[in-house]
Amino acid sequence: MPHFHIETGEDGSICGILKDGEPNAGGIRLEQVFSVVTTYFVAAARNLEQIGRQETATDRRLYGVQSFVMSLSGLEAFANTYFHLRAIELQNEAMVTRIKQTHGSLTRKLEDLLSLAGDGRIVDQDHLVDRIWRLSQLRNDTLHPRWEPSHLTVGSDLAVNGLVENRQALFEDGTLCREAMLWCLLVVARVGQLRGGGDMGAFLFHWTGNYGLTLPAILEQLALPSDEAA
Repeated sequence: MPHFHIETGEDGSICGILKDGEPNAGGIRLEQVFSVVTTYFVAAARNLEQIGRQETATDRRLYGVQSFVMSLSGLEAFANTYFHLRAIELQNEAMVTRIKQTHGSLTRKLEDLLSLAGDGRIVDQDHLVDRIWRLSQLRNDTLHPRWEPSHLTVGSDLAVNGLVENRQALFEDGTLCREAMLWCLLVVARVGQLRGGGDMGAFLFHWTGNYGLTLPAILEQLALPSDEAA
């Protein structure tokens, strides 16, 4: 853990900055820890807004893929950051060790961290884990693309090679991208519920940077029953 120290003179002016006891040549920019997460979710929301404003499928795809990837990255950042704070609070080294591990799926890590934190299971955990697992697989395929050649023939005389049935076209659909973000936001809200009830509006804003989010609104947009009806 880097340690920064600001040296001051007798008049209180800053004389220098030390990092781990050594002079730091440049300036420093230290932010609140939640900014690690909000960057992704704000980017996801802003790109999502742009999808419906585009006139061409290509432009919708460009914004859609960014929104989708940022949503899943935001959830991963939330898991690593939020549960790191919980690990410090609980003095749980096993949680820190698990957070540092990069193998395995995001959903497996979420399940492990929820178990290690000892706060219980989130509402509808199995269903949420399944949804996020499928979305994560799509994200992995998107970030690590492979070409599966397609071959086209027209009649008996014309053949075209070197084509692809590009799955990136999926991201031209604003509904897919919006629902992916909502599922990720729902996981954030459900984790927050473990520490206290309510609509989770403040918790969601703190961790996602998107104002006006509430748990009931997320459930409604995903066509899921409200907690009161469940």
